[in-house]
Amino acid sequence: MDFNKLLGGKVYAVAADALSPVFEKENNKPTKVQKQEEGKPLFSSSGFYLLSSKDYPALRIAEGYTRLFADGAKVMLLTAEQLAAKESLSMTSDMDWEMALAFLGAALGDDRNMVTPFDVDINRKRRRGIETAKGVAEDDQETYTGVEFTELGASKKDGNPFVLYTWRIDGGAARTGTLMREFEATDDNDRPITKYDDADATVARFADSAEGREIAAACEAGRTVDFAFVQGHVMRTSVSFRRKVENVRAAGSDKPAYGDAVYIWGALGGWVKGLVSVMQSMHPNFPAKDYDAHHYVAACRQAEVGMTKKPD
Repeated sequence: MDFNKLLGGKVYAVAADALSPVFEKENNKPTKVQKQEEGKPLFSSSGFYLLSSKDYPALRIAEGYTRLFADGAKVMLLTAEQLAAKESLSMTSDMDWEMALAFLGAALGDDRNMVTPFDVDINRKRRRGIETAKGVAEDDQETYTGVEFTELGASKKDGNPFVLYTWRIDGGAARTGTLMREFEATDDNDRPITKYDDADATVARFADSAEGREIAAACEAGRTVDFAFVQGHVMRTSVSFRRKVENVRAAGSDKPAYGDAVYIWGALGGWVKGLVSVMQSMHPNFPAKDYDAHHYVAACRQAEVGMTKKPD
């Protein structure tokens, strides 16, 4: 990121890469006393990555455990607050299993969507943009040919809740999975597509799966099933971020040494602590054209990096 952008007042938030304390020196030798500037500890950084700016404002910057889908087109997020709200159940009857399914349905409800709370402000922003364009056309004695304002909601592809669960029977080996409102299917021409269920249909699909039937059978037999779950969110990633993922995947299996590729390489293979900037993507030709739903996207950065210092 161009350092001059920091001085122009258009940068709202950045992630610092390789953040290190700056120590006082005594007789040209470093001490263990950290420098202070205006009463605050001083750090240095090898670089800054943009998280939010006037041109690309973040509606929210969330920190938590993240994991990328294989193609990098979506990211799963679990915040510390969500992990702290983990549900743990010990089930020994079919009634217990029915209660667990009800809890899962609540966790996957529309009210748990991550981005719908932003819809009101985004609609207000769209209305202002359309009214401004109409005013400019009137001042220029031209006819406004853009879109008319309509209230839009979030796309069903954005911000959906998901559940990460683990279970075991009679203290045996634990098994883990994810329960999502989206699932892969095929269209009439046998082409792969992604479909989206509501919460009830998602839970019914899980109950009818091999795992669900095994858990139900164990509960009906009076065996002890330990079941725990946490609820997170799924977000589509931005176009620029997906391009970075494509570059990392094209580079092969060698672990990258620095930059965004370090995070991407890790998050493609497991859960990694990340910073997630959630942004709204307006139609590129707005207000001449508009989407039929709000589009929200996420861009991810590494939240923590472990560094091993070598003599060289």
